[in-house]
Amino acid sequence: MHPTFLHIGGFELASYGLMTALGYAAASFYLLPRAKKINIDADTFWNLIFIIFAGALIGAKLMFIVLHWGDMGATFSDRFINVFKNFRYGFVFFGGVILAISGVMWYIRRKKLPMLKTMDFMIVGLPLGHALGRIGCFLAGCCYGKPTTMPWGVTFTDPHSLVPDHLLGVALHPTQLYESALNLLLFIFLHFSYKKPHKDGKILAQYLVFYGLMRFSIEFFRGDFRGGFFLGMSPSQLISLGTCLAALLIWLKFLRTSKNG
Repeated sequence: MHPTFLHIGGFELASYGLMTALGYAAASFYLLPRAKKINIDADTFWNLIFIIFAGALIGAKLMFIVLHWGDMGATFSDRFINVFKNFRYGFVFFGGVILAISGVMWYIRRKKLPMLKTMDFMIVGLPLGHALGRIGCFLAGCCYGKPTTMPWGVTFTDPHSLVPDHLLGVALHPTQLYESALNLLLFIFLHFSYKKPHKDGKILAQYLVFYGLMRFSIEFFRGDFRGGFFLGMSPSQLISLGTCLAALLIWLKFLRTSKNG
């Protein structure tokens, strides 16, 4: 597609980086005017956003390195150099989510904010930002799908895209757009679900189960290397099952609270 959005002289603006930045901006400015409703001041809000940004970037890159370490060069020095040589590409979403959520939970405890209530609030913006970020993946050619004969298959021809040479000119499942569209639908669902009266933690549980099921399903159509397979499942599918389990544990907490109440 269009891995480079703008190229002027020695300056190059990657489409992936641009769409990721727009995703963070969209999620932030969606949440910002609503923060006061749960007593989060502007400084605390932007600290949370910074923690999410830093955690997502570092965690996503670290998980990519772990999963792809053996393919990044013949020697340790080659692999270490390649980590920074192509730093703007190569991120694993779940790695970013795990570290970002861990950082947010630490900060919430430090500020003595209500944990589940704050997590419910912050999680609504995630699929909105993710939807835009996946468009960046589509433009860059990463996270590509398997070959398909379906009429909506997409063909990548730009040799600078992240689609391997042997798949250039081949119709592929637009898995990036599948996930972008489903994330947008998930955002709309969470937006209206959050506006209704709900127990703390319900929105977080809804995100975990619906995104987990979504990602688990889309993985069957992915064609890129994602760290090998275990029991026929990719690492992302195993983590997806873990998110569904986490949602189940939160839901069981609701049931216990209801019975005790």
